[in-house]
Amino acid sequence: MAVAGDSFSSYLVAGNGGVRGRFDFSRLVIHYARALPEAKADDAIGYLLLLTLPGDSSLSAGGASAEQATVALARKRSLCEQAIMRVLYERQEYAHFLGDIQSDGTRKRGMLERFLPLLGITTNEQFSQTIIRRLADRSRDEGRLADTVLLYNLGERYNTVLNVLCKQLGEVLYQRGSGASGASVSSGAVGLEDVEGVARAVLAHYRQREHIARVLDDRAVSTCSTLLDIIDFINCHQRGSYEEALEIIESTNLLPLGANGDVSAATQHAELVRGLDDAITRNFSLILLTAMDTLSRLYAGLKESPFLDAVKQANLQQMRRKARGLMVFAGMIQFRMPSDTYAKLNRMDVFMN
Repeated sequence: MAVAGDSFSSYLVAGNGGVRGRFDFSRLVIHYARALPEAKADDAIGYLLLLTLPGDSSLSAGGASAEQATVALARKRSLCEQAIMRVLYERQEYAHFLGDIQSDGTRKRGMLERFLPLLGITTNEQFSQTIIRRLADRSRDEGRLADTVLLYNLGERYNTVLNVLCKQLGEVLYQRGSGASGASVSSGAVGLEDVEGVARAVLAHYRQREHIARVLDDRAVSTCSTLLDIIDFINCHQRGSYEEALEIIESTNLLPLGANGDVSAATQHAELVRGLDDAITRNFSLILLTAMDTLSRLYAGLKESPFLDAVKQANLQQMRRKARGLMVFAGMIQFRMPSDTYAKLNRMDVFMN
């Protein structure tokens, strides 16, 4: 085989103390495999698997002990694993090489699985821990959401998928609340619409499959569902559907909108929400301000109505009580919020009173 741009002399390792120099076969194979075009990914993996085969002259010539041979083999396998994972990560053909989950829940084996014994991998759990999870962790850390979900799902780490989605939803909501660009969430991060779409699809998929649904963590499911409800609430507010927005945020039970300004009820509610996931609590400034603005706009609409009947007055009074309940609640929760949050809430409360 030819290695373009490289002299074979660059693969020679000089010996020391009378030990004969040797040819660095591993380095040559890795360079050659990486130089192959994307269409020859199968060939690249095939060449890299050669790294696990015996044939180290330095061991055979010296009559190496069984322990030395074992250590050498482990080193070869580790080198091969790292090289293969690099190719997989760069080419992203995970379904082909690692397998896939079919719509009926059955698992389709990947091309690499036929050669796992060469890597010393003998069980599905070992395969998941050694290859799939490490690729998933790297994809998560580098913001490849679709790959992260695919890989953790392939490794049957369903709760990890939900936790990753919750964290991502929380981050993009926080960026929206702070006025930052969605592109600045993290390097390679996706926008809210993309995360939202993936989260809804994954949650629906998991709920429809009994073998997955029964192993899901209730807290992870609840957090993901609540974050999606918050997104629906904010979207309704942004398009001016204030009554629908109010119904959605009331259904989440995140805010004491039925406390009518009662201090005891607001205190109890503050205790309840302190145990929520950080993906939700870090966004309470956005939630509170959007809820208060929703009430303020509904109040303004009612006030400008030409009718002056008892029903209108009762609705205005109800809006004022809800707003007062939010103010009491906001003063009791101990989440970190921007310093101007309380001032903004107070201005809207004053407008309604």
